[in-house]
Amino acid sequence: MTRMISKRNRWNRMLLTGLVIALSGAAAAGCSMTSASSNGAKPVKVAAAGKQKIDGKQEVDADVVSSSQVNVISKVGGDVKTMLKKRGDAVQQGEVIFTLDTSDTERAKTKTELSKQNLQAQIDKTREDLATNRGVLKNTVEKLQLNIADLEKTYNNTRNDYDAGLATKNQLDKIETQLKTSRLDLDTAQKQLANLDATDPLASLRIQLEAADVSLQDINKTISDFEVKAPISGILTDLSPEQGVTLQANSVVGVIQQQNPIKIHADLTESAVKLVRGKKELPFTLQGNSDTWTGTVSYLADVMSPQSKSFVLELSAANPNLLLKSGMRVKVLLGSDASQEVVTVPSASIVKEGNDSYIYVLTGEVVEKRKVTLGRTLESNREVQSGIKEGEQIVVTGTQELKDKDKVEVRN
Repeated sequence: MTRMISKRNRWNRMLLTGLVIALSGAAAAGCSMTSASSNGAKPVKVAAAGKQKIDGKQEVDADVVSSSQVNVISKVGGDVKTMLKKRGDAVQQGEVIFTLDTSDTERAKTKTELSKQNLQAQIDKTREDLATNRGVLKNTVEKLQLNIADLEKTYNNTRNDYDAGLATKNQLDKIETQLKTSRLDLDTAQKQLANLDATDPLASLRIQLEAADVSLQDINKTISDFEVKAPISGILTDLSPEQGVTLQANSVVGVIQQQNPIKIHADLTESAVKLVRGKKELPFTLQGNSDTWTGTVSYLADVMSPQSKSFVLELSAANPNLLLKSGMRVKVLLGSDASQEVVTVPSASIVKEGNDSYIYVLTGEVVEKRKVTLGRTLESNREVQSGIKEGEQIVVTGTQELKDKDKVEVRN
């Protein structure tokens, strides 16, 4: 019994001792935490912004795009007769891509040609009739004029005889009547001749002939449009018609992308665009190919695009062998080959907010949040083109918990 009581006392003493130790540890931990955060400083690690020597060659990725893209349009409707090209083929400007059936139009052309021939025959016949009539009228006028002259002489002689009593009144009246009749006939013939000269009986036929001629020209133009040709030289990247399909007039049937010259499109940062200003040409290489091409600067934006936050650069390059094709990626060389010393910071120190980058710089016991412009990646570091200077202390850990003007405690 005494032994059992002794064991129970030892067990109680052990529990009491453990409880005292636990309470002491908790109290000590509480004192330690209070001392670490009593001044409100946040623990961070810092490093100095340094300079690093790098290759001066600066490249930017760029896209190969067609220098122009034009739709192939079927100006007239009809059934596709012959396909001469297929999607992906290279075509030259004016080259026939496919043809349409011209049977109906050819028949209309034949009818118009026959109508034109008939009108020309009518004109020729009318012209001949007019010439004949004009000749008859001129001959009639001449004969009447001669006849009137003879009748006037006869009338004068008869009048003298009548006055002398050698001719009767009836004879004189008869000659006078013949003279008046002849003069009336002459006036009628002269008016008919003048009317022929003043009017153009062929005018209506000529108008019809001209209309037929215009119709024929339109038909010939339509027939030429039945050959659908390439509007520019390039690659036929899209072509929808098939043989036997009926097309509507003015329908888009394909797309041609001009590949020579070719266009190189790149988006440049503010620092990169400074390397391009004033240059007329830039070299570029095709990824996976050691050959170097040269492109002429055809466009360089003066202001930054608000959407992409970049400056657009476009180059134009000769591509006679069509080695460069739309959709490829190239690298455009912006800088020189000489090495450079640039300010760098650890990549872990950079805080991204949308499209902007920030770094916390230690100034005394607080940090200053600064916006920076980043450049190239150098292993675990990043080039900083603006925002900090060499030697400034920057925060490299704990950045996600910081705000501008926060108080910190350096624990390197």
